[in-house]
Amino acid sequence: MAAELPLLPGFVQRMIQRWAGRRQPAAQAEITVQRRQLYILPTRQGLLFFSILLLILIGAINYEINLGYMLAFLLGSLGLLAMVYTHQNLNGLQLRVHRAEPVFAGQDALFSISISQQGNQLHPALQLCSDQGQPTRLDLLGKSSLKGTLALPTRQRGYITPGNVKLFSEYPLGLFHAWSWLRLDAQCLVYPAPAPQHFKLRAGQQQNNKNPRANQLSSDKRGSDDFSGIRPYQQGDQRNHMAWKAIARTGQLQTLQFSQDASEDIWLNWDQLDPHLDIEQKLSILCRMVLDANQQGLRYGLQLPDSSIEPNSGLQHKQHCLKQLALFAH
Repeated sequence: MAAELPLLPGFVQRMIQRWAGRRQPAAQAEITVQRRQLYILPTRQGLLFFSILLLILIGAINYEINLGYMLAFLLGSLGLLAMVYTHQNLNGLQLRVHRAEPVFAGQDALFSISISQQGNQLHPALQLCSDQGQPTRLDLLGKSSLKGTLALPTRQRGYITPGNVKLFSEYPLGLFHAWSWLRLDAQCLVYPAPAPQHFKLRAGQQQNNKNPRANQLSSDKRGSDDFSGIRPYQQGDQRNHMAWKAIARTGQLQTLQFSQDASEDIWLNWDQLDPHLDIEQKLSILCRMVLDANQQGLRYGLQLPDSSIEPNSGLQHKQHCLKQLALFAH
């Protein structure tokens, strides 16, 4: 994994990580990297470099070659300077994690992270990596802050956190590996993965109507409703319901309002699904139905064993239903 430490066996890395974890502050949305939270070890290239340096020094001593001494001391000074620069490349950086938008299981959760500094020093080749994700490279060059994205793969619904995030660098020569483990206070809501197949929706389903063959629901499009007035635009309203004449007259977004029969409300009912399906399959099917009902502009409600959401439409209603599915515990 990219978050592993160089040259150390796995069990040693886990011991060091547990020890370092006790030295880290509690999870925070904003963290400043301090000296006591920074660690540094030579890389494979660094060990090879100092091994060659030692051989040069032994040869110079054995054959009393002044140029050999000069070369050994010159390369040794270069290695020590590289160690200082690698350490200082991380010291004093401030990291702030931002809210991550909800995703569906199987997609990457994208956490936006800002890195800033007090001055305008160069901090090239910074890398961020979580326990599960791939490293993200950032270059803070001559400016006070920049933004990057930390991608985490998702496998199951619910809330996901970045966990232990590793900030590391091997700049400038790759001879040393400096790093710090960070605990970022952030989470991302993961919805169930929607079923690949689409299910037909039937208007007029009742909340207590139990039909074990609900995964074969038939679909009816809305008929022409009776016009009942104009109301202010609400997020999620359909484009074909916009009151364009009123918008042109007043300059404000407005929507046509129609009278609707209760029979046109759709209930997406847990009890209507095939009882032989497991929990995650049922949630996946309901997730697909919510997406399809929202795309078609239908009014729909959601009935789960432990909760119920009254029929409605729009973006906020869709997000509310998906959140209930994501956090469902049976």
